[in-house]
Order: sequence, then structure tokens, then C-alpha cells
Amino acid sequence: MAVPYVPTPRDIAIEMLKLANVRPGEVVVDPPGAGECGIITLAVTMFNAIGIGIEINPALVRSCIESFEKLGLRGGRAYVVWGGDLFDFDYSIADVVTLYLGSDVNEKLRPKLNRELRRGSRVVSHDFEVPGWRPIKSIVVDGPFRAHRIYLYTI
Repeated sequence: MAVPYVPTPRDIAIEMLKLANVRPGEVVVDPPGAGECGIITLAVTMFNAIGIGIEINPALVRSCIESFEKLGLRGGRAYVVWGGDLFDFDYSIADVVTLYLGSDVNEKLRPKLNRELRRGSRVVSHDFEVPGWRPIKSIVVDGPFRAHRIYLYTI
């Protein structure tokens, strides 16, 4: 399933990771399209997490790799997976999943996340709820050009 690439503003991404209470050593997964891996680089550099971005666009994959190399993150802490479908990835390795997908896609992804994520894993969604789940917390963050809502769910 293709979703458009719309980058999450840096300040919003930081607030998403804070709200998810990302801890050192945890695995943060940013499903397709991870874009230029901004959330992943922040998870690794600011929260000392392990980050995995999933991206289908080869130019954006290349951009991720270049960012990782520039920041010295290629040593087993930051990864990008090229290709793959949002519904093919095995989320069981994730402690935190970040979403910036529409509510319709979130709803289709929900059963897979329910099956694969471990108890206590967190899902944090930018602007769009996950229908069928009740957020444990929701905040509004002023960002560039508009206010952004962030939803936090715990499995």
C-alpha cells in the first residue's frame, strides 16, 4: 500500500519520541515511508535507541544512508530497509512504532500491530488516530504552519 511521503517536522518528531518515552537501547521502527530517516536519526542521536526506517524510494534510502554516515550512525544503531510493504515488515522487534499515515491505513495496520508487538510496546501517531484503539495520551504541539496532534497507544 503506497502512502505519500510527507516529512514530519523535526520538533514534532522529537515530541513524538518524548511522548513514547523512548529509552536507550529500545528499537524504534518508522514504517514506510521513513523518507530521509529524520525520526530514526533523532531516535538514535537524542534517545540512544536503535532505529529502523523502512523506505521504498531509492533516492530517499540513499539520503538515509548518507545521513547515517555523516552522523557516524552506521555502527549497528541506525538502519534503513529498502522496499517492502508496510504490511510485510515484522514489527515484533519494535519497542516503539512511529506512524504518520492516514486513519484508514492505521486501521488496516492495527490488527498486524496487535498480533506482532509485545505487551508494553508503544505506538505513536502523528495527526491521525488508530481507529479501534483508545490513546493513553494525546497532545497538541505547535509546529511550523499549524498545530499537530500526537496520539500515544500502548499494547
